[in-house]
Amino acid sequence: MSNLRDRSSAQKVYLPTSMRENQYLLVDIPLTDELISLFQPSEQSHNLSAFYYNLSEVFFSCCDQFGIENTVFIANDKLPKVHFNSEKYQIETVQQLLFFYHPNKHSVRKWYFHGEHRAKKIKLLFLASGEDIRYNSAHFHAKVRKMLMSFAEKTQLPLNSIRLRDHQHITYDLFAKAKGCTGSQGHKLRSIPNRYINKDITLPEKITEISYVVATLPVTDKMKKLVSFNFADNEPFKPLYELIRNKLEQAATQHKVTSGAVIANGLAPIVRQDSAEEITTQGEIQKLSYNSENPQQGFSLECKVDTLVNRIYIVMVANKEKFASHGYGKFLQRVESALTSLAQELALDAEKDEVFVRMHQHLSLTLA
Repeated sequence: MSNLRDRSSAQKVYLPTSMRENQYLLVDIPLTDELISLFQPSEQSHNLSAFYYNLSEVFFSCCDQFGIENTVFIANDKLPKVHFNSEKYQIETVQQLLFFYHPNKHSVRKWYFHGEHRAKKIKLLFLASGEDIRYNSAHFHAKVRKMLMSFAEKTQLPLNSIRLRDHQHITYDLFAKAKGCTGSQGHKLRSIPNRYINKDITLPEKITEISYVVATLPVTDKMKKLVSFNFADNEPFKPLYELIRNKLEQAATQHKVTSGAVIANGLAPIVRQDSAEEITTQGEIQKLSYNSENPQQGFSLECKVDTLVNRIYIVMVANKEKFASHGYGKFLQRVESALTSLAQELALDAEKDEVFVRMHQHLSLTLA
């Protein structure tokens, strides 16, 4: 029994009690002529305001029917991102919609559309609320899927056209203990499918999932002094960014984390599961695609060599084959060890500097 308990403990990562949990589901629905014709006369096709409004009313009505409060209807082709925050607000940029909210304090119900713009897709955003977000994630997922079945029936949408992405993450300061947070709790970080199966939630046969960490490091004065900047050069900050990438690769390899990237261009990265691994930048969007079944080895660097950024994003991707069955606690253990070593090499101060670690788990599926 003792050996079993020891092995179980070894798979856990101990996280500060100050950590924050979030879950949101994002649904993509292609916008077709057939869908438009159901909600707006053809003679008004030059302006889709009536269509968007009528469809959003059906959506919000279905949400009410299933007791889902925090929802957003989006028809402007902008990428929604959700962040935990004690103050509720939204920021709309050229390419993104940023939502900041506290799941236990805030509520939101909004729509974003412009009648003169025909969106490529309708996006439906569902924000989890209440306490124990991770513990209740299966229940929230199941409720949203039931609601979507009803919505599909009322809008005559084929189920195989509705794509659902379940995003879950926990966020904490790597140095929370040094700042006075002495409480901690063990987590195995089981995969989403395993957690849902244990809650009797049936998932389709074809699903994709990916788990990864995005850590945010401040660029401090001490860090800047690790290299000399040559402002006569067109790439004055390249030595700093290459130093960070090299130090990360050394620390991560030492702790058996083999896939990731350093982003130093002012853009917060998004990570997706894809068999074709690539890194792309389109305007505000920095996208990293990895095959979670066997991520490409090594650490990439994306940076603006002529710009000194305020923060560095470190991405580290888990190999699903190695961690999915027992949980991602061991993976996060290794990531924390690598980040701690990296922070020391970069002269970060545990008592003053904040290194935010966000552990992501994503699941993607179609309704049929």
